[in-house]
Amino acid sequence: MKIGFIIATSFLFSGCYSISQGYGQVKLLMKQEPIKDVIKENKETEDRLKKLKIVQPILDFAQAEIGLTPGGSYQKYIALDKPYVSWIVQAARKRSLELKTWWFPFVGSQPYLGYFEKENALEMQKTLINDGYDTVSGGVSAFSLLGYYPDPLYSSIIDNSTVPDFIETIIHESLHRTIYIPNYYAFNENLADFIAKKATVIFLKKNQNIGENPALYEQQYLKNQMVQKKFQTFLNKTKKELDTFYQDIANHSEYVDEEKFLLKREMEFNRIAGEYKKYMNGLEIGTSYEHSFQKGKINNALILAYSVYESKQEPFEIALKNADGNLKQLVKNLELCFSTSPQDEQDLWQKVVQCKTPSSLKE
Repeated sequence: MKIGFIIATSFLFSGCYSISQGYGQVKLLMKQEPIKDVIKENKETEDRLKKLKIVQPILDFAQAEIGLTPGGSYQKYIALDKPYVSWIVQAARKRSLELKTWWFPFVGSQPYLGYFEKENALEMQKTLINDGYDTVSGGVSAFSLLGYYPDPLYSSIIDNSTVPDFIETIIHESLHRTIYIPNYYAFNENLADFIAKKATVIFLKKNQNIGENPALYEQQYLKNQMVQKKFQTFLNKTKKELDTFYQDIANHSEYVDEEKFLLKREMEFNRIAGEYKKYMNGLEIGTSYEHSFQKGKINNALILAYSVYESKQEPFEIALKNADGNLKQLVKNLELCFSTSPQDEQDLWQKVVQCKTPSSLKE
């Protein structure tokens, strides 16, 4: 599974961190070129051009058949001189499953900090480690400006994805521009992931001229979906066990000693790594879950980073069923159901499962 591959954020905040990010964003935007010009001048590699040529069909599909509102996004292209457009850092407490968050205007609470320069991300990661946090970091190929500004298409999106992955990413980011609930980052990512994957199957079936086998993608998608559900079960079980583990540790005075605590915790993490391999029983091989929960590479930040993308998908299945299996109707229903702000996370998920098509909106 890719951690931090797609994020939703805005870089134009207040403060030193935010000014730096805003400057980085402006520098990037100065490099953008109209996609139609890049294609016309044939000035990119064959793989990049192939994907650039299907951007507009993807956007037309997302708008007409899914009801998304990409606006003026993905009309311009930025060729990067690096593999990722930015890097993110996430952090968590060592003695509890508590993800550190930062609050920003417009988007609310976010579970990461993003940097346009890898060195700055690594510097912040080092600071957080010195402050006693578990951390995880990674490169980001795409992010959304959530409708405040048109999103350009970065070369990192193209280079780090297959054609089906590329289609999925464009739809995922367009979903963020259509529906985004401030302060509920896990919900936003789960929703975008759910709709984008299902929409990609439909797009490939309707656009077989692009040379991608929709049956092969759907087969892989269905396999990933099956493995994802199994992974979610293991993840939720692991989080419950770790909650119990940390509660027990808190009741033993000997583990006030940090060295003893970390040794005991590493034994618990190693147990989780061993159980994961047995539990998945090879099903994860060839999927994005193949290298999850590796011995020596587990910490609270990693587990909670998984949770942002893997916490819940089932409520959306219920909402899709309530929309008669129609993704466009699902988007309409959710927009209506979220016309009033949720009171809390429980209320938010309740809105999802209770979201049905009003008779006046049925197609």
